[in-house]
Amino acid sequence: MISDLKYRNFISNSKKQNNMKNNKSYSLKLDYYAKIINLLSSNDQILKKVSRFQTAAEQLISNHKEMMELNPLLSKDITKAEKAKNKQRSELIDKNLPVLRIIQAFAFDKKKKGLQDRLAYLTLEYIKTCPDDELIKISKKIWLLATKYSGYATSYLDKIKSTLNPDESNVNIKFKKEYGLKPEMIKNIEDSNIKFIESMLLYREEMKEKEKTAMKMKKINKHTKNLLDNKIDRFAILFEKENPKFFREYRALRDKQAPEEVTETSKQEANAENQLIAEEQTNRTEIK
Repeated sequence: MISDLKYRNFISNSKKQNNMKNNKSYSLKLDYYAKIINLLSSNDQILKKVSRFQTAAEQLISNHKEMMELNPLLSKDITKAEKAKNKQRSELIDKNLPVLRIIQAFAFDKKKKGLQDRLAYLTLEYIKTCPDDELIKISKKIWLLATKYSGYATSYLDKIKSTLNPDESNVNIKFKKEYGLKPEMIKNIEDSNIKFIESMLLYREEMKEKEKTAMKMKKINKHTKNLLDNKIDRFAILFEKENPKFFREYRALRDKQAPEEVTETSKQEANAENQLIAEEQTNRTEIK
């Protein structure tokens, strides 16, 4: 169980670190694209000479604008929602544990082996480390068992029946005296479960929005990179001799790619080099 908890914490922390890296990465990319746009805009007379060059530059500006609008959504801090969810989770566990212990004691005293077996896996460690959805199921299970074995009236009709048959309410009194289970303890589980579900759904909605935004950013960034690599770079090289100052400035900017792009390019070059070496070795073998 400890390893499960460590694994979940590791995954959670990894996601946070990746989000932070992505946010920083996109901020660097946006600054990088802005410098290229600034250079192209200040040399609009060059763009006008090639209509497709101008169209590509306009697309770059459009992509950059869209990414600028999405970036604050991607960088949105959802720590508050996460803390609220975790707080409600802790409260739900605190409300469930005393009731669970009472039911386990009841099952042991009354030699209800079937009930004991059903509750055996519900250790403190398991409850504290289980996923949110599983905790909701556990809470519902404890609530149902407590209601069933304590004989507490939970619905309007049940309360009417209990009033008409006061002898049946003796079960409640006995359970309360012997095991300390009070009606409000069961009601507290119900209320806490609802609050936890609400906070969990709110947190998940915010996470979903961030993930959705991240996918959009990734798609636009990929399109922007392809736009630079396959169009704007090729149009810029046309002016290497006609306007060497512009080309040098453009080339200098393009050489200052974001670190991960350089790494990715290096990996691609390394793979290509390895492939060439492998092909050369194959050719030598064939010659022999």
